[in-house]
Order: sequence, then structure tokens, then C-alpha cells
Amino acid sequence: MLPEFAHSLHERFAREGIPLLLAGGWAVCHHGYSRLTNDVDWICSRADETRAIELMKSLGFTIAFEAMATRFQRVNPLEMMPIDLLWVSPETFARMSATDQKTGIHGDIPVIDLESLLAMKLHALKDQVERKHRDLLDIRYLLEENVGAFSETQLRELCQKYAGPHAYDLIHHIP
Repeated sequence: MLPEFAHSLHERFAREGIPLLLAGGWAVCHHGYSRLTNDVDWICSRADETRAIELMKSLGFTIAFEAMATRFQRVNPLEMMPIDLLWVSPETFARMSATDQKTGIHGDIPVIDLESLLAMKLHALKDQVERKHRDLLDIRYLLEENVGAFSETQLRELCQKYAGPHAYDLIHHIP
């Protein structure tokens, strides 16, 4: 179950007019594969980046690192798990926001859809060697839990688009 502080954070961002979409390990859990995660990942539009960073700082978070995502943590990291804001273009955010997937205590927190989640995991497979094993397992289990969600042709196209032609074979253990 999504931690209470994540609900509060989502509500606060909503009050400030900064929309968020749940991603990462909590989205993986939402789509059927329960696994441990040590942070909360949110998708946020680059158009809201400055306001989002200022809001996080006003809530007592500090920036641990910045890249395609910004990781925030409390001064005392034992207080709560880190928060990652993953920045996407406004156009990508608009597409990802078209999800009907929701989670949370009140069912009001938007979660990226399965296709977007797989696209992110495939992209990570291509670019982040240190995460390859975890992302590969996530992809395999998500496909197993959501049998029929994608045809083999659709899956090959997703693999090709986000990770290259080798990804399909890797997912299916083909040498």
C-alpha cells in the first residue's frame, strides 16, 4: 500500500496546481507485480519543474541529485523514503495523463498506464546497466501478470522503440 506521506504529498501538489502521476515501483505494484521499493517516483511536467522543486524545498526536502529526475530526501533520511520527480516534456506528460488508472486510499492518485510503465522500464534497460536486472524482472513479471495486454507484435514494437531489437529476445530469454 502506498505510504501515507505519498498521499499527503500528492494532495499538496494538487492544491498547488502541479499534477503528478505515480510511476516506478509503486506503479509496478499497482499493475500486478508486488515487490519492495525504497522510494516513491512521480512523473512531473518540465513545465512545472521550478515550482515543484520550490514546493519540495518548502516541505523540508533537500536535493540529493539531479538529472532526468530529481531525487529529494529529508535531512534525516530515516523519516521517509526518498522522492524522485521524473521530468518529462509537457507533451509527454499530457499523453501519460490520459490514464484511467488510479490508486490510493480514495482511488484518486493517477498511475501511469501499463504501456507507459513498460516503455519507461524498456528505456531504463537500454540506458541504465546498474538497474538492468531489476527492470528486466519487472518487465517479465508485469507481462506475466497482464497476459493478453499486448500482442507479440505490439510488444516487439515497444521493445524496438524504447530499447532496441535485442530487448524482445532478452525479455523472452532468447540468446
